[in-house]
Formats: sequence, C-alpha cells, structure tokens
Amino acid sequence: MSRESEKALKAMHQFLEENGAEDMSMDEVNGLLQKFTTDYNGNLPGRVTEKTAKTADDFLELVEEAPTKAKAEKYIKKALELEPDNMDAISASLDMIEDSTWEYYQKLSEAVKNGTRYMEKEGLMDEDSIGEFWGILETRPYMRLLNRYADFMAEAGMMTLAARQYEEMIRLSENDNLGVRYSLMHVYAYLEQEEPALELHKKYDGYEETQMLLPLSVLYFKRGDFDKAEDYLKRLCTANKDTKKFFRAIKKDKLDHYVEEISGYGYQPFTIQELIVELMENSFLFRMVPLYMEWAYEKTRNM
Repeated sequence: MSRESEKALKAMHQFLEENGAEDMSMDEVNGLLQKFTTDYNGNLPGRVTEKTAKTADDFLELVEEAPTKAKAEKYIKKALELEPDNMDAISASLDMIEDSTWEYYQKLSEAVKNGTRYMEKEGLMDEDSIGEFWGILETRPYMRLLNRYADFMAEAGMMTLAARQYEEMIRLSENDNLGVRYSLMHVYAYLEQEEPALELHKKYDGYEETQMLLPLSVLYFKRGDFDKAEDYLKRLCTANKDTKKFFRAIKKDKLDHYVEEISGYGYQPFTIQELIVELMENSFLFRMVPLYMEWAYEKTRNM
C-alpha cells in the first residue's frame, strides 16, 4: 500500500472517531463512509510543497522527492519534530547513513527497541493485536522498521538473529503481508535448518512458489541429500517454466540479458524474472553455493 493510501486510511479512521458512535447501525456507518469519501475526494489537495506541508506524512512525501540530501534531512527533521515517534520518519533518517556501518546497525537496533516500547505503550502488543499487525494501520511503520532490521542482519551475516526477527514478524502478522516468509526460508536454507523450513512451508499451505522451492532445494543440497534436492528442483521446474533457462543463463554467463528486461514496476511471476529477483534479494545464500548452480544446470538439462 502506498503512503498516499495509508494517508487516506488515517484520515478515514480519524473521521469515524470524530463522527461515529458505538451504537451506530451498519447503514449509518456506511453513510458516514460515503460522506467521508465524497468530502475527501472533493478536497484532495494538490501536490505537497514545502509551503503547504503541515503533517509528518506531508514532509515524508517531500523526502521522497528531495533533490539533495540536505533537503531530505531538513524534511526528515521537520517530520520528527511533529511526530518524534513516527517510525517511517525514523527509517528515513537511517537512509541518510551508509547502511553497511556499525553506526547504522547501532541506530537501527536502537530504533527497533524504541519502536517496540512505543507499541507496548500504545497497547498494541496485546492478545487481540498480535497476529493481526498488518491489519492495524498504526502498526505498519513498525513492521516496515522490523523488516529493515531483519534484512540488514541477513546481509550482515547475522543469520540466527535474522531468523529470529523474521519469525517475530510472522508471529505479529500471520498473514505475512510483507512476504518475509520468503526471506526466512532463505535464511533457513543458509543455516541448513530442515525442520523449521518444512514447518514454514506447511504453514503457508505448501504453496509451489519459486521463493519456497528453490531455497528448499539448496537446503537439501547443502546437507548432502541430493535426492530431495533434486525433488524440489523438479517441483520448481513445474512451478516456474523458466527454471531451465535460468540455470542455463547462469552457466553461459548471460543472465544480464534477462536482468535488463525486468520492469521497474515489478517482475513477471513464475518466469526467469522472478528467479533473478530472488537471486539478487537473497545473495547471502546463493553466493555461497556456486557448486549448486553447476549441479542444478546439469540436472535441469534432462528435466
């Protein structure tokens, strides 16, 4: 969901809190929603500028379009002055730091601790909320911050910590709207943790997805169980029609040709594009298994 959509949802929630009542009928609620939609669409502001920006969300919009780092930092500072606990603004401030440094890790770790305390203070770490986090608008910036934290630890080689963080995110949001189950599966493959990997696959109904099947195949290859590795590779070939093409392109050093075809708006599912994106987003795993790539190429030639 875009920042603009979340901004509209915030406005809607505020409108309902100010105008609604607990004993309203469904027809009355629908009437209020219709009124909000009409009023909101009729009063949509134009493009936010430095002069018209009023809220933290407005200044965060300006950050995305800032022509210089100095301007971006100015807008982030203003957003944090308006909402010191705004976790999207805190995340934006982290973007101003080189993301491979110890300083970045320390500030990111502190941001997560403060964010957790804020969630607890707001009463969101209760039984009614846990498991449903993404469905609660106020928790989304926190989930994005946790995702940044887990991704950083995976890239930094802190795999056990990364696994714990991804697991925590799934505990908080069982629907896994951010798709962290795929990152977690690659971490399990890196750690060669068979049982939790299979449990994760089962939890999401054992979907025949590229991002599940390829790391499972790698996991069994790393463990020396080549029969199971080949079984998952066969399932991958069935699920993704371009699996053979993918390994052939790696073998022939022609992957760059297909990389150029990927749109900036996203990849085409169940194609070589999906496999390439998976390769790039989980490089911590795949750069460790060049022999798997050679093996998979030979196996898929005859599949």
